[in-house]
Amino acid sequence: MKVQIFGSEGYIGKNFIKYLNDLNAAELELFDVHEKSFFTDLSYKQIDVSDKNLISNIKFDSDLLFIFSGLTGTSIGFSKYEEYLKINELGLLNILDTLNKQNYKGKIIFPSTRLVYKGIKDTPLKEDSEKEFKTPYAINKYACEEYLKMYNNMYGLNYTVFRICVPYGNLINSEYSYGTVGFFLSKASKGENISLYGDGSQKRTFSHVYDISKVLWSASVNENTLNDVYNIGGETLSLYDSAKIIADKFNMIVEFKEWPEVDLKLESGDTIFDSTKLDKASNVNHEYKFSEWVCNLK
Repeated sequence: MKVQIFGSEGYIGKNFIKYLNDLNAAELELFDVHEKSFFTDLSYKQIDVSDKNLISNIKFDSDLLFIFSGLTGTSIGFSKYEEYLKINELGLLNILDTLNKQNYKGKIIFPSTRLVYKGIKDTPLKEDSEKEFKTPYAINKYACEEYLKMYNNMYGLNYTVFRICVPYGNLINSEYSYGTVGFFLSKASKGENISLYGDGSQKRTFSHVYDISKVLWSASVNENTLNDVYNIGGETLSLYDSAKIIADKFNMIVEFKEWPEVDLKLESGDTIFDSTKLDKASNVNHEYKFSEWVCNLK
């Protein structure tokens, strides 16, 4: 089996490649905007997805095409909207246009985000739950989901979308984590208290990157997941509970701060994933527990 991966040098991409390498499950061909790849022994090409001519020169001959490339962020998307549109949406459209012209017969795998949902307190969100878009990044991701659906309807390109809530962990090196958990760990491991806005009661679904990688691979090779959208599951924790677990590990405390006006406008509230649909389709068990993972950190 051949697998092509865009965004190979990002957090999800890099960890997923490590997972596949350990499995020795496929021939890998990697693409990213960086000059060199972390994986020096794998086929790699520097590419800017917003450059249509560069994309058109790629031979898409894989069984699976993972598209991890893109810009992430919240408020920064308002000031850098051109870059977000160019890389996140135009980049995907450039790939889809080329795939169609090459009569691509594999499956496209696209990771999406919790930020497409309207949060509902203490309510697990299913894939068809109400949507809300508070940032350019959020609408970028949902637009890309819809582009995939359109190109499937129009040209028969096959795809699967996996929405990810809060990823954590690292399979590569001593860099503890990313995003929310990475921020908590960075503070506590340096001997600083962890600060939260408000009371930290907002709930999220936390998923270890190993479990994300395991589900991505298992579900992607499963024909039952063809041309649909799935939530990747995990553990439900409040931001306070997750911060407290980390703070206790490093003998620090959790502090509370008033919400800055901008951050409060962007806050989604509880985003808890109901992953029943994917769990039934893939039948993959999650191996990591957040508290155990933190306990084992050095």
